[in-house]
Amino acid sequence: MRADSSKRLTIFTEAEKLALYGLPDFDDFQRAEFFAFSEEELSLADRRQGNFERLHCLLQLGYFKAKHAFFSLTTDMVPAEDIGFVAERYFPDSVVQLRPLRPSEFYAQRAEIARLFGFRLWSATDRPALVEAAMELARRDVTPSFIGLELLGMLKDRKIVRPGYTTLQSVIGAALTVERKRLDHLVETALDAQTIKALRDLLVREGTLADLAALAELKKDARNFRHKMMMVERQKRTTLAPLYRTAKSLLPTFGISQQNITRYADLALFYTIYDLRRMKPAQAYLYLLCYAWQRFRQLSDNLVDAFDHHLSHIEDETKAKSMEAFVQAQAKRQQEAPRVGRVLLLYVDADVDDATPFGMVRKQAFAILPREALLSAGQRLCEEPVNQMELRWNEIDRAAPRIKKNLRPLVMALDVSAVSPANPWCAALSWMRTVFACEQPLSQRPIAEVPTGTIPKQLHRHLYVLNEAGTPVRLRGDRYEFWIYRQLSRRLATGELAVDDSLRHRRFGDELVSPEQTAAILQTLTIPWVTNPAEASGIPSF
Repeated sequence: MRADSSKRLTIFTEAEKLALYGLPDFDDFQRAEFFAFSEEELSLADRRQGNFERLHCLLQLGYFKAKHAFFSLTTDMVPAEDIGFVAERYFPDSVVQLRPLRPSEFYAQRAEIARLFGFRLWSATDRPALVEAAMELARRDVTPSFIGLELLGMLKDRKIVRPGYTTLQSVIGAALTVERKRLDHLVETALDAQTIKALRDLLVREGTLADLAALAELKKDARNFRHKMMMVERQKRTTLAPLYRTAKSLLPTFGISQQNITRYADLALFYTIYDLRRMKPAQAYLYLLCYAWQRFRQLSDNLVDAFDHHLSHIEDETKAKSMEAFVQAQAKRQQEAPRVGRVLLLYVDADVDDATPFGMVRKQAFAILPREALLSAGQRLCEEPVNQMELRWNEIDRAAPRIKKNLRPLVMALDVSAVSPANPWCAALSWMRTVFACEQPLSQRPIAEVPTGTIPKQLHRHLYVLNEAGTPVRLRGDRYEFWIYRQLSRRLATGELAVDDSLRHRRFGDELVSPEQTAAILQTLTIPWVTNPAEASGIPSF
């Protein structure tokens, strides 16, 4: 980012720049706090030759305590309230005015005030170390404001008075130039001809990148998770897959942080195709590789979100319908019970003679309960009482077409993994993927193929077709598929399972550095309690 007027790098916003480099804006309480001086501080001011030099020194002392910086004080920039407060408190019997200082006096005051507070003034000899620190910070985050704040914090820790804003611009600009050249060289030497052609094609075919860029934020742009829209999303993910694989293998070798990958990916969306064409090829290729890496993983998360949405909807709907069917069945049984009881009482009715023809008894029974109603009631009595769980599975059977249409394509597109290689749910997903690739239903596969540990014993009656002995003879494929999807969703939410190429559903360990890199990375952090022993930091040991 460059400021339009000066063509220099823009590090901070105007508000941030004012907060860091502008004169302190004291309220009454702050004015009383920062313009309260110790004897040593007053002594430094008293060594000045005249009153207006002492006024300058006292104001500079207060401002330095507030911001650890020095200012060229003029009457038009110093608030009258500050001058009045200092004059009234420290020059009660004199009339003092703020006048320009001689350069020699200005620099002498700066040096003495810095020395009093244990600081030293910035010098040109500090620049190489600051540029080197900025280069290291740029590896973590190329955002100028991040680098600027980190450098100012480092200078404060080292008791060095911050340099001017233009100096900071120059230092950060030099560091970003070095980082850009480093990455340009890596990109130029790492990309093969096939990858370069694929990247150039993104910049040649107007529709390609424009279509992909429309997926910057699926949640914002997508109106719903319907089948056709998700089909388009999967297709775009497939389009990005070759470049993603290249980015996945190359970016770790470039030494680019996750923050910078996100930054460069955003730049690929920020710039137009025309802008990217005008850039140096290596720079444009880097942005596109980061874009492919970031967007592919976002699309994976979008597919998981769509999967959870459809699964939740099916679960809620089947639960509601099964509950409704259960309530209706219970109500019907209660309505039929009195009349069924009256039919049964015909068999013990003393008024019915044993010689009475059975046809007459049936007529009486049908008068109480019509034939069809009596037949269905009798069949229900011969069966086990209605089971809400079975009703739920029956509803899932009816939802099977939607499960195959909306859930199956999403899950089959994702690479789900687990820490344990023997995870049964990953094995089940792999088996299902193989069967579906052969265009076969799960119910036609031998029971012995069903991955062990995926069907609890209490679900055998629901997920298997059982013989009279209660032994499974066939898998209920649609029910089993839904059961596996349900388990995948639950275990993705708990972290037992992960989606490898994802931003929000990857393994926790993917966020950690390897043990071999830990020591080196800790040395780059300017955090005392990390680099110093606990005893030296005053932290009690346990």
